[in-house]
Amino acid sequence: MTTRRTSLRRALRLPLSLGRRLPALTADVSRGGFQAELPQVFLPGSKVHGFFLVDGAEVDFTGTVAWAEAGSPMASTFSRIGVAFDVTPKGLEPLFQQLDARKKKVKAR
Repeated sequence: MTTRRTSLRRALRLPLSLGRRLPALTADVSRGGFQAELPQVFLPGSKVHGFFLVDGAEVDFTGTVAWAEAGSPMASTFSRIGVAFDVTPKGLEPLFQQLDARKKKVKAR
């Protein structure tokens, strides 16, 4: 089963904490969810909660792991997870508005 994205994802590095115990870093964020890189892996369907650190303020979120890819400690690669927000955090809206206001880069053909 594949899931279609309903919102534009932006490459964005935000520190986050899962369950106030596990630090991670986002690879991209959208109004619908985010992708994170972390040492552990979660099973798809797992409920997660935590907070993003945005300009020194905590922005709480809850969501569901949509997909997961295990990393390899031997190769020093982190695991990756995709999380769908239960509700888009209101504290991320100013960030999305800033990103939306940026000029779009057009790729040369």
